[in-house]
Amino acid sequence: MASAENITRYHALDSWRGICACMVALFHFDVISHLSFLPLTRHAYLFVDFFFVLSGFVIASNYRSRLAAGFGTGRFLMLRLGRIYPLHLVTLLLFIPIDATKDGVGANLLQAVITNVLLVQGLGVNPQNWLNFASWSISTEFAAYVIFAAVVSRIGPAIWPWLLPIVVGPVVLAAISPDGMNATYDYGLVRCLYGFALGVVCFELRERFPLLRARLAPSGETWLEAASLMLVVGYVSVAGSSVILQVASPLVFTLVVLVFAREAGGVSHRLTAPFMLMIGTLTYSIYMLHPLVRAVVRAILMVVERLGHMDLFVSYALSSDHEPTKVVSLNGSLWLGDLLQIAMLVLTVLLSVATYRFVEEPGRNWVRRLMDRRKAAALRSTQPAFDT
Repeated sequence: MASAENITRYHALDSWRGICACMVALFHFDVISHLSFLPLTRHAYLFVDFFFVLSGFVIASNYRSRLAAGFGTGRFLMLRLGRIYPLHLVTLLLFIPIDATKDGVGANLLQAVITNVLLVQGLGVNPQNWLNFASWSISTEFAAYVIFAAVVSRIGPAIWPWLLPIVVGPVVLAAISPDGMNATYDYGLVRCLYGFALGVVCFELRERFPLLRARLAPSGETWLEAASLMLVVGYVSVAGSSVILQVASPLVFTLVVLVFAREAGGVSHRLTAPFMLMIGTLTYSIYMLHPLVRAVVRAILMVVERLGHMDLFVSYALSSDHEPTKVVSLNGSLWLGDLLQIAMLVLTVLLSVATYRFVEEPGRNWVRRLMDRRKAAALRSTQPAFDT
């Protein structure tokens, strides 16, 4: 039986997504190091918006026509749940004892667990990020799936409904969101829909205008990809100086998606090397596990600090738009900080191999088989019965 979810893959973009997940992890590790002081790392929270743009593009590519033709909203949402929920549940269960130890068992923990189980923790119902702080984006992305399915099923593959979040989103994030583009648990849905809608429109533009798919000479494609890469590095590095630049970052990522969806240049060739494809495959696990690695490493260092009577944490603001927090400082050595960050990233990737193999794949495949069986049963029930 054919799989219930035959997905078109954009391999170079998958690798891009993996790189972005690693950059977000480095941003969140909170270590005094050369890596942390790089402007690219200091503003790497913006790479979450690449996820949203790419998600809108890929979902539109694979499901817009099918949903408009009657694929089934429930079936679509179940398949998406099968993709995101198993690992979300595992990290949630691992974070409950961590938060209970840190903050105690009380009303906040109960609210955190309930909202996370229901996948609404990123929709403005909580006063802060609790448990796995990265999961706010999974909550908003599933909400975007619901909205996407409702819009396409009722209105069809029209482009105009997606213009609203593209117009309103930047205004809300720039003028109302207290953290600007770094909105999470409060205005995270606005941020997500802004990027997701750009991804949907990006796919529509690519379909409507063959010029966006037309191949240049190989050298021209390579130059185009290299210019796009340099644009992202340069733009994200300086974006912290202006809220307007931060809010415009999803537009830059939209250009990157358009360029690398072609997969025609030398940069794409390198992004589709086996190691890069592996990192792309592990993106979701890297993103969801890096807060756990951060929490465990910090807990170990706190114990070492107490037992060894040394100072391993300092109060510092690693990002210009953040309040000072306790960050790891290994005797003030930036080089030791680099080694620690790299070790934490390597550990995250290694753990991601395990969670992809034993959590993500089995969960996704189980839901696929369930949907396949339900589809087969529905087909059998509609077939006429004949007396023998």
